[in-house]
Amino acid sequence: MFTWLWVLVGTVIGTILVARRARRTAAQAEAGEAVFFQVGANLPDEGRRYSLGRVQAGSEFQWKPRWPWTRLREIPTDLNYVRAREATSREAWRLPTGVLVIECESSAGPVRLWTRPQYARHVVVMIRRAGTPNLSTP
Repeated sequence: MFTWLWVLVGTVIGTILVARRARRTAAQAEAGEAVFFQVGANLPDEGRRYSLGRVQAGSEFQWKPRWPWTRLREIPTDLNYVRAREATSREAWRLPTGVLVIECESSAGPVRLWTRPQYARHVVVMIRRAGTPNLSTP
């Protein structure tokens, strides 16, 4: 009878719990703890589907697929940050609610990543740090 009400209540509670967890994980990363950020990856030349993966905060950017059956097994390592934006209406059907899309370029072509807004700054810093050559070594 009130199924729609219970679905709405469950959706609101789920959104609150996901946002709380994202804030807590971002705070742990700020404190220097080794936590993993959920990051989806897509190579637009290969299709529109994103594959779920994760990166470890505080280290160099290295995307790892979340499960062994993930469609995309690896992404190029030479990423150059282009911009971060909100998901388009077409992408919103395939992505979790409220994520940011980070567009990058690489030698293999464009790469798109999605992550929660709380993690976006950390992910962009890791991408930029990985794209900067280490000038201290000969």
